[in-house]
Amino acid sequence: MATFRLPPDLREISGLTVLDDAHLGAVQDEDGDLYVIEQSTGRVTTVVPFGPPGDYEGVERVGDQLFVLRADGALLELEGWGGGEARTTTVETGLGAGDCDAEGLGSDGVRLLIACKEEGDGPYDDRNVVYAYHLEASALASEPVLVIDPDAIPGDRKLRPSALAVHPLDGRVVLLSSRRESLVALDADGSAAGVWDLRPAAFEQPEGLAFLANGDAFVASEGDDGPAVLLRFAYAP
Repeated sequence: MATFRLPPDLREISGLTVLDDAHLGAVQDEDGDLYVIEQSTGRVTTVVPFGPPGDYEGVERVGDQLFVLRADGALLELEGWGGGEARTTTVETGLGAGDCDAEGLGSDGVRLLIACKEEGDGPYDDRNVVYAYHLEASALASEPVLVIDPDAIPGDRKLRPSALAVHPLDGRVVLLSSRRESLVALDADGSAAGVWDLRPAAFEQPEGLAFLANGDAFVASEGDDGPAVLLRFAYAP
């Protein structure tokens, strides 16, 4: 395990993605800036403005496209971010009309997957849900693609997802739970395929998750009493 302290500007870090073989991208939930971070050192190499202050909760690169998620469910597609300042196109997904509180953003290559921090209501009462935004159709699926059965999660079943990523080796959706400080890998029926406790790492508030192609995981945590931190965990099947 490798641990990196992040600069004060990332104290409110809220999302991670892999940009290339050497760099991560990060956002924080107050300012509209993309932070480019070296994977090997945790050093911020570039800060790319993309928008006004806002509640930004996730970031995900899909091929040549880069998206940022706002808590109200809006998706911002960033163009030209490699040149030092990004242009944005905003897509209103409609999730902001409910009680989702969009918090996690990942992708399986053809869809953006959006995790709701708050439990659903109506038919999804007391369950966490994940929605899919289809990139080719530019549309949000009307129903969740994952409904997480709390009875299928061992231990403290309340997840409150803070990040989402798709594991590159088995294709499972993995949620980062800030409430129980754990990673939860999900099967297609919403049950837990595996749960990994992160509490030994002493995160103050885990908020960002990204996987490298070899399965290694990066987890970022907000700072409170101390700086934000970025940890790399080696993949262990």
